[in-house]
Amino acid sequence: MTKSVYIHIPFCSQICHYCDFSKFLINNQPVDAYIEALATEMKVAQVGEAKTIFIGGGTPSALSAQQLKQLLQAIRTHIHFSKEIEFTVEANPGDLTNDKLAILKEGGVNRLSLGVQTFNDSLLQKIGRS
Repeated sequence: MTKSVYIHIPFCSQICHYCDFSKFLINNQPVDAYIEALATEMKVAQVGEAKTIFIGGGTPSALSAQQLKQLLQAIRTHIHFSKEIEFTVEANPGDLTNDKLAILKEGGVNRLSLGVQTFNDSLLQKIGRS
């Protein structure tokens, strides 16, 4: 039986006024310990094969390139990918770098969900977005 997996990253570079999801400002948070705990949970859960994986948040792209790489390595180690897997990561366009995009591609991510609420700078400021 194939499964779908959701992994929540509760950290953000900034807190948006409208967001109701569980989230924390990433500064001074135990992000590395959180990623290690996720890896342990994946190992214990023995998910098997996944047809879809969705990493949401918070803002997964707020992780550093190294933290993102560690998370994706844990996923590849503990979750088997179906041949037709849809592997999505939520991202804030302002957080993405060439390094992070390369790590996502290398880690098997084949879909980005970009959080673009508006292209109007003044409205972005009003809602607390970069």
